[in-house]
Amino acid sequence: MLGRALLALLVLVGGGARALAAPPSVIFILLDTTRADRLSAWGNPRPTTPALDRLAADGVQFVRHFANAHATRPSMPQLMSGRYYHSNILGAFQTDSHPREMSFARRDPTAALLPAMLRDRGYTTAAVSAHTWIAADSELGRPFEHFELLPFTAADGHGDAAPLVDRAIALWRARGRGRPLFLYLHFMDMHIPRRLPEGEPRFAVPGYDWRARFTANGEPDFGQDRRRWDRHDARDFTDRDRAHYEAVYDTRLQYTDEQLARLLSAVRDEDPGLRDTVIVVTADHGEELGEDGRIEHPASLADGVQHVPWIVAGGPVEPGRRCTGVTEHVDVVPTLLALLGLPLPSDVTVDGRAWFEATGRLVAPCGGTAAYYAWEDYRAVRAHRYLFEERPPGSFEARCGGEARLHRVDALHRRRLAAPGIERRMGRLRRLLRDRLAERERAFRADRYDAPARSFVVRADFWRTTDAASVRCVRVDESTDRSALGTDGWMWSGRGVTARGAEGPPLSVRLEVPAGVYAVDAAATPIAAPPWLFGFARWRRKAFLPDVPSEFPPLGTLDASRGELALELPAALGRGHHVLALRLTPPGATPSVPGVGEGQRDPLKTLGYVQ
Repeated sequence: MLGRALLALLVLVGGGARALAAPPSVIFILLDTTRADRLSAWGNPRPTTPALDRLAADGVQFVRHFANAHATRPSMPQLMSGRYYHSNILGAFQTDSHPREMSFARRDPTAALLPAMLRDRGYTTAAVSAHTWIAADSELGRPFEHFELLPFTAADGHGDAAPLVDRAIALWRARGRGRPLFLYLHFMDMHIPRRLPEGEPRFAVPGYDWRARFTANGEPDFGQDRRRWDRHDARDFTDRDRAHYEAVYDTRLQYTDEQLARLLSAVRDEDPGLRDTVIVVTADHGEELGEDGRIEHPASLADGVQHVPWIVAGGPVEPGRRCTGVTEHVDVVPTLLALLGLPLPSDVTVDGRAWFEATGRLVAPCGGTAAYYAWEDYRAVRAHRYLFEERPPGSFEARCGGEARLHRVDALHRRRLAAPGIERRMGRLRRLLRDRLAERERAFRADRYDAPARSFVVRADFWRTTDAASVRCVRVDESTDRSALGTDGWMWSGRGVTARGAEGPPLSVRLEVPAGVYAVDAAATPIAAPPWLFGFARWRRKAFLPDVPSEFPPLGTLDASRGELALELPAALGRGHHVLALRLTPPGATPSVPGVGEGQRDPLKTLGYVQ
């Protein structure tokens, strides 16, 4: 009688029996630099991702999912915390030389990262990474009880999918069965350098001699002068160059999918219906492939960079579902926690929302109408095929490119729109953007730093000036001629400021810094007098291309008691220097030179992060 009653109870509650089981393990697959439209399930006519396509069919495909920033360092904190604004969580890079990379950043007690939250709920946490920034000695890495960084050379730049999957399968099979496992896997195969697994692209362009134009790592072997100044500049690509560049990308994606197929097969061998395993797949950002004259992932905020895949399958997830509304990276953490039946810790808040119920059903309707982008030097909203972005008031970028910009966007192109006729739409999107981000940004900036104990620098990109109207905008590159550099007055080069002429007013600038008193130096490179006849191109490179300051002319001791430092750069200083930043040293500290450590420079150069 008792057996019949129990059976009847199980039939009545249906899926509720699964809710009584142990929490499912989670495999979180991060495909660095992967844009959604190159996956077959998102419309690529090439068979790039049969394994991921099957996974999407077995779970939920979030069709219109967007990263909240354009690159790994801004995007990963958003993805792992569910917050638009969060300090750095990755391995060291530009320590004390970028506002998000300061050693004196204050931890936000109301924010938490996904691996830490799952570890605190009883999960075993393990990670395997192919990226030097996704490291054990970082805020992201520390919650993992087991962390592996794949071995690779500086010339390789990053690890490969095959050994990463080997280690993932080994960890999966060796896991303890008393606790659920959170296994984080960070793949880098779609990031440059993109080595061809068989030495040839699998989707070769007919009749195209790619070796005459590209390296074996997929990078252009032409236009070196152009890309020395801006590595994202692909305006010199022909249609066949773009086709090859895309073919190499798709080759790496298909290769990675083949490796993932091995992992998914190993998981299904033990859990055929994925009843006890939730699998999450997404990307930190996408990649431009030359469509609009740009490559890699600049801060263009184009769909190629922002539109990324998101798949969730297994556990209680209903298979064969599609979410067609707009979702964002800040939604991933709350959505996963809701699926696992885990509430947020009482002292933690997120900006995103959950799109699953604990039963595995999608919230209806699924998705919103807008995605938001946030970083130190932009905020933006993408809604209804329009992209509206704002650059910080008083910045050189706002002065030279416009403080507010409206674009029409689709999967391949971003086209800037001009007045008249756009004011009403810009007004609506501006209100939408400010309602969503303005207060969050203000709160983050107001409380993000402790007092510094050593020197730090503020690059010219992050200065504010009331004199911006008097600064000429000349983005120096290989095509800049002598006449453009000869006009008197202050000039923004795209990297720093310099001045011309015998006399001239100082340049007034303001910096947002922790309150205190600082010894302030300009961080600059010297500029010699230009040659009269020959050697102009070499002089231009030597004067404006270096990005590491070599001279630090003193500007005095200044007070920033209100959290803002105001000073004037003498025109005499600008005449002999390209000023890249200002160095601030607190009392009692010895002036130092913050930046990228020499031990990091070679592998980061291979990845395109430094010159």
